[in-house]
Amino acid sequence: MIAGNGAAPTSAVRISHHPLIHLLPGLLPALVPVLVLLLGLDVFCLVNLVRAHSVRNAPKLVWAIVILFVSAPLGAILYLFFGMDRSGGSRGTQARPPGQVGAPASVQPTRRAVPSAGHAQLAVTATGLTRDYGGTGLFDVDLAVPRGSIYGLVGLNGAGKTTLLSIIAGTRHADRGSVSLVVDRRRVAVCPDVPEFDGWLTAAEAVDLARSLVAPGTGPAGSSAAPVATALRTVGLADAADRRIGGLSRGMLQRLGLACALAGDPELLILDEPTSALDPAGRADMLGLVAAMRGSRTVIFSSHILADVQRVADQVGILRGGRLLYEGGTRELMDTYLTPSWLLRIAGGVDPVASALAAQPWVTSVAPAGPDVLKVEATTIEDGERGIPAVVAGCGARQVSCEPAAADLESAFLALTGASETAVMTGPVRP
Repeated sequence: MIAGNGAAPTSAVRISHHPLIHLLPGLLPALVPVLVLLLGLDVFCLVNLVRAHSVRNAPKLVWAIVILFVSAPLGAILYLFFGMDRSGGSRGTQARPPGQVGAPASVQPTRRAVPSAGHAQLAVTATGLTRDYGGTGLFDVDLAVPRGSIYGLVGLNGAGKTTLLSIIAGTRHADRGSVSLVVDRRRVAVCPDVPEFDGWLTAAEAVDLARSLVAPGTGPAGSSAAPVATALRTVGLADAADRRIGGLSRGMLQRLGLACALAGDPELLILDEPTSALDPAGRADMLGLVAAMRGSRTVIFSSHILADVQRVADQVGILRGGRLLYEGGTRELMDTYLTPSWLLRIAGGVDPVASALAAQPWVTSVAPAGPDVLKVEATTIEDGERGIPAVVAGCGARQVSCEPAAADLESAFLALTGASETAVMTGPVRP
């Protein structure tokens, strides 16, 4: 007992005279900045984690645990190197007022045509949309859809059409950028390219189910039959209202998907490849239905059938490689990327007409294209359409026919995408 009591003071004396004890007061001021730096690194990583649209290699919750509970600063360093999104999602895009369209300073703005007076108000504005799936997706896409217009989105398979429509609809999120709608989100309807339904439902039951989900307040109780019947009749499925969906053809399912989208009387209608499963007659009916919505609804539809887009769309956007190469009117697109030309057939000699056309300032070329046929190229489509008949009439010649040569959206699309092969890799271009 005595020895033990004697040892305790001796041990205490030895600890009190340890060299580190004397150094501790001097080390504290030097350790404080290090501790603050480590704490600040953890806080930065946590704030970045919360604000990031996406992270790499693990879910956000896992990275939060790593940052908080793995020994500092190892957890924060692991997040910085292996978790933080480096595709550009951490870069803030410059705020723009609604309706103002622009591109980041690092790329040139997309070619745009100025909306006409009747389309001055924009229904959809997208700015700098980026959704990177590892080299594919969308990159810095700006979009401006006039209210009441039929907007055709054109692109090859994999161009990013479905991704863009999904972001506008709100079913996918963008890594960067923003979407602004002037319509109520509850007045937005989407019809996917492959609508799917439970096969045991009837067509009328499927449309009524869609109506009850998106527009439950339609009419008093028990009056839902009217909007359901109207939607089915609009898409040409009135006779199939009581048929089981399992027995419907692929084309009928496409129509049924559109009927479900129309059941809530949407103001903005988004259609992904609406004619993909329809025969020629069904395509014509569907395009006529879409065209009839101009002015009453804003319709955005995607298609790789350029003739369909040219037939009904008054605005067109061309996507390639995830970038918007062009946005504007169909006619402006053809004027910009095509040399408008016509095959003019004259009854009798063509020499006087050829000489008169060659003297016109808007004619860029006149050349024989066969017996009694001239190929006439003009500066713009409007100049040719107005000028050629006037010149023929002024010469007293008899015009048999005047047909446009390769003045269509497909030719303009090929001219644009072919001329922009290099630019596709660097960003949107201005023609």
